[in-house]
Amino acid sequence: MPPNAEQLVEAAAAAFSEATGLAARRVKRPARGEYDAAIEFRIGGARFKRPVVVRENIDRFSALSAFGASAARNGGANPTLVTRYLSPDMIRACRESGVDALDLAGNASLVEGNSVVIVSGRPRVAHGKAHRSRTWTKSTLRVTLALLVTPSLLERGYRDIAQNAGVSHGTVQNAVRALIDHRDVFERPDGRGLQFADKERLIDEWVTLYPRQLRESLLIGRYRAESNDWWRDAPDLPGQCQFGGEPAAAILTEYLKPATVTAYCAETVPREWIMQARLRPDPAGNVEFLRAPIALAPIEGLPPNVVAPLIVYADLVASGDPRNLETARMLRERYLAA
Repeated sequence: MPPNAEQLVEAAAAAFSEATGLAARRVKRPARGEYDAAIEFRIGGARFKRPVVVRENIDRFSALSAFGASAARNGGANPTLVTRYLSPDMIRACRESGVDALDLAGNASLVEGNSVVIVSGRPRVAHGKAHRSRTWTKSTLRVTLALLVTPSLLERGYRDIAQNAGVSHGTVQNAVRALIDHRDVFERPDGRGLQFADKERLIDEWVTLYPRQLRESLLIGRYRAESNDWWRDAPDLPGQCQFGGEPAAAILTEYLKPATVTAYCAETVPREWIMQARLRPDPAGNVEFLRAPIALAPIEGLPPNVVAPLIVYADLVASGDPRNLETARMLRERYLAA
């Protein structure tokens, strides 16, 4: 296994999502087989996992043929090749030889059932940019969210940041160092903590990465409610469960009529809400419960039953629904302007 295999796979999955709009994320590699990682893809309503083999440089057809032959000898598990760059000619060769492959630029050849995804011609990614993609882990996203939601943490110690983000002290150190290295934050000249370099840009980057690299892993369960308005009468549970997405946007803007109810929980789905709204487990239901990515706490000046506006904004943008995008614009102007 190459020493940076997992980072390369994570970067390739992120590039694939950016290029195609389809969800892809690195997951735990299979226990059996000589694989470096695995990627979970979502195309339409279908999810599937592929074992991954990393080869840093595949720039000759002979190397691609050797990979395909090796994969065939492994019993037809159909592993996906991840490499740094695939030219248009190499993508065509992948398609013709039946090799599924991704690179760090978002170029891809992927076949699953009746679905075929081909991306070709995207320019080679500079090493620095590829390294930047790899620095965004789930923990880095949590730490960044904590700092964006509570900027006063920039002037406090790592212990406070770790408690708010729900990660270890060492993870905070690594995440903050990555943010400094990439000039997202900088150390204040007076020595009193950190300061954002460009908060608007950091918000944009976080909102882009949140749906595909963190949000899906937070899902606790989906339910179906008989009424779309049940959440209006749900008892407040500060610190335990707060609304995000469409209901939170409706509360904050009085502009949206929610079709899907999103709620973030500190631990488990509140039994009070299940019983009062008669929620029934349903994988395709109109109610989703997610584990809170950072500590739940009331935001000064906002109702106690909504999460931080940045999370609400990210939920709306991730939905892609035109109604939600208009409401997201209102939220951005009202609550997230620098």
